[in-house]
Amino acid sequence: MDIYEIISKGNKAGFVTGLDNSGVNFLNPADAFETLKNGYIFRQELKSRMGFTQFGNKLGNQKTDEPDGTRVMGIFENIDPANSGTRELLVISKKYLYSYDSGTQLFVQIPFNSAVAITDFDITSNDEYVSGTTYLTKDGLKRFVFTGRGMSDVYFYDGTDVKRFTNTTDNTDYAAPAEGALTKATKVHWFNGRLNFFVPVIAGVPYQQGCLYSGIRDSSGNGDKFNVSGAGIKEADTYELMKGTIILGDIMIMKFQSSDWALDKTSDVFNPYFVRKIPSVIGTDATFSPVMWNYEAKSLGENGLITTDGRKSVRFDYKLPYFTRDEMDPKHMELVYGGFARGVDQFMFAYREKESLFADITQDKVLIYNYTESTWSVYDQRFSVFGETNAGKDIPWNEIDETLKASWARWDTTDEIWNRIGLGEETQKTLAGDDDGFVYQLNVDYDDYAASITVINQAASAVIATEGNFKIGDKVYVRNVEGMTEINEQILTVSAATGAAITVNFDSTDATAYTSGGLVTKVINFEAKLAPFNPYRDQGRNCFVSHIEFLLDNAGSVFVDLYEDEEDTPFKRNIELKPDNESNKKREWITTVVDHESNFLNVVIRQENALQPITISSIRIHCSPSSLTGN
Repeated sequence: MDIYEIISKGNKAGFVTGLDNSGVNFLNPADAFETLKNGYIFRQELKSRMGFTQFGNKLGNQKTDEPDGTRVMGIFENIDPANSGTRELLVISKKYLYSYDSGTQLFVQIPFNSAVAITDFDITSNDEYVSGTTYLTKDGLKRFVFTGRGMSDVYFYDGTDVKRFTNTTDNTDYAAPAEGALTKATKVHWFNGRLNFFVPVIAGVPYQQGCLYSGIRDSSGNGDKFNVSGAGIKEADTYELMKGTIILGDIMIMKFQSSDWALDKTSDVFNPYFVRKIPSVIGTDATFSPVMWNYEAKSLGENGLITTDGRKSVRFDYKLPYFTRDEMDPKHMELVYGGFARGVDQFMFAYREKESLFADITQDKVLIYNYTESTWSVYDQRFSVFGETNAGKDIPWNEIDETLKASWARWDTTDEIWNRIGLGEETQKTLAGDDDGFVYQLNVDYDDYAASITVINQAASAVIATEGNFKIGDKVYVRNVEGMTEINEQILTVSAATGAAITVNFDSTDATAYTSGGLVTKVINFEAKLAPFNPYRDQGRNCFVSHIEFLLDNAGSVFVDLYEDEEDTPFKRNIELKPDNESNKKREWITTVVDHESNFLNVVIRQENALQPITISSIRIHCSPSSLTGN
């Protein structure tokens, strides 16, 4: 009997392939899984997706208590080097700019104060995202400059108000380019000591292949002038449309429809750039998909995912080469937004599914690429944009209660892990926004988004009043309700959502009247499908599998379905792998009997859970060659 092991052996770090001294054949976990949904491989372990929690309040005006209710279009950090490098978290919706107050844990709406009145940003299209950058004044004072193709101007935030960057009353140092008035741009970067606008609109004409750059920032204000020596426009020698930009070390990568170009610095202050084409295989179609990490810029096009190091651009999606073509909606490719989660080494691309079940939303999925493990997964999340921050309040464990975090409404039912509480300002956090003006912190805990319940009515389809932001089609888990205890520990589907309440498929007509308490939590649907297994195919033999061992953390349980030769119906289903919760062991081996011969075996691991994490540290398949495949 042969034994093949996936993931790792015990606590051994790194991939183990080939024949081990113990006689166990190891399979590389990066290649062991055919599909992975709402989970990921990290440091040799297969895990279900970590949850997320609401970060701050819903965007709106705290003075008038008027909610914004519009889509989050950008999440940024504004750095103030004059103040010990402090970072201010900024969020932009379709209407307003917000600053996060770590003391109150609230987003505060920033007022407009321009010589030319501003009512709101009035962004109308969902794919007209905002681009912004820290760009200090000539005196070294904090300033954030931002614009977007859906905006009517270039704006700046001076730490107090929002003003128009191109209005000389608001910005006395500004000087327009010789070609005419600058009204907006698609992207803006502080790069090479200058302010750079990509695809700028000048005198009503969009420069689709161009970069408008200012003079070098100095004490005379040349950094805000576009008509001085050292300022100008540089264009790539192509008719393709520019579809994204990103800084990659000392060069700027400009993404086009079918190619990549580099904007390189020169030593000539009067001609600071030269443009060169990077050998490319495909192009980029999603303007805000580019993400940079470890000196590689990754982006997304209709024909695949591409990465560049500034010398060449190649595809990095060889494990799912047709994903963007087959799974993403080509009509909404510009909705794709890229992000990066440092803590789990993941690139993230929020997108709209090709056959989406939701007609009234934008993105409904997130494609995840783990660059350490070279693995892919898909998350069921409806995020509009991603960002990062160090902001957040440190909360000692003994100060947390239901007013600070919903899942702490009762000490005996919390799903938080006590020694992770208080991670605050010194911790890098990954954020995401959504269509309704909410911001979330990702990868914060093992349970998913939870919110308190205030009342449940008695009706054929129960209406749950909750402060949470759940959406139609979400599956939710209800617990800790007092009075109407019949609804506890039910997994329900949201059929209507208003922001203040959700309607679920639970008939509460004859249930006990609700009295108090309760939490509603978004459910994680985790699934991992192993690649078709038969190590004897090259011998022309079928594979007989005796049994499979799973090394699970002692937390939640999972179910296993077994398929023969990718049949639609499993020959064994709903095999529960449940660790002994009374055991003091961190992990436990659990065996499922297979006792089956097939050309190849498909193993599907799945779990529908809102509370418990799933971590599988190893999978051992016990097998032997059997009959000839032709028999």
